Amino acid sequence: MLFCLRLCYNCLMQATLDTFPKNISRHALARLGDDLARREAILKSIIHRFETQYNVTLEAFEARLAQGKGREHPDWEDSIEWRNALDELKQTDLMKRVLEWLLHSKAR
Repeated sequence: MLFCLRLCYNCLMQATLDTFPKNISRHALARLGDDLARREAILKSIIHRFETQYNVTLEAFEARLAQGKGREHPDWEDSIEWRNALDELKQTDLMKRVLEWLLHSKAR
């Protein structure tokens, strides 16, 4: 019984992956990949700017701020923007990997 359920699930997943939904083409997904690559470049640039400006990792910078070393403005604001850029970069990387998986699964 479990084998049959697993086989049905696998068949359903394969049928789902056989075609793109209407109005979504391989070209549209490739453009989305290009957009994600540009987003990744911008985020890396923001992160590099902070790393160069403060010459430490974000974790070290946040630890210094937690000890009361640093100014409320602009140091705290910079730490928030820096953290947001790192979080967004992780999210962008996840979206790129999902998109690559989708494009490769459709190439079969």
